[in-house]
Amino acid sequence: MTALRKIQITEEPVVAVKVARAPAPKLYVVTDNAPAEVRATATEAAGGALKNVLLFLAAPFIGLAYIVALPIVGFGFLAVLAVRAAAKFKAVQLAALALKNVGMAVAAPVLGLAFVVFFPVVGLAGLAYLAGRAAVARVA
Repeated sequence: MTALRKIQITEEPVVAVKVARAPAPKLYVVTDNAPAEVRATATEAAGGALKNVLLFLAAPFIGLAYIVALPIVGFGFLAVLAVRAAAKFKAVQLAALALKNVGMAVAAPVLGLAFVVFFPVVGLAGLAYLAGRAAVARVA
């Protein structure tokens, strides 16, 4: 005989114990005058109704956006999976490295021109900002 079986045989059944039922506590209170919180939520309900109406009117357009975007997202996901699978081959890695170097060589003059054009503007904006802070500090 196992120890568990000995315990089950020797114990008294739990069902034989009588349990006295207590009355359930009252969980709510009904009053004639509502507190301020309830009155505030009643005024907010009008804004909630307007929001629900606007969402009801916008729902077809939101659904249409999802329908239009689904093929684009699906093809994008397939493209990512294809690139990840192709990246395992050495020839594809070499071609990607060559493409990266060519792209950087093409983008370098464009970025240089952007720096030459925009850095004086950025510098003047920074100078004006610091001058404004100094003027405000002198007045205060």
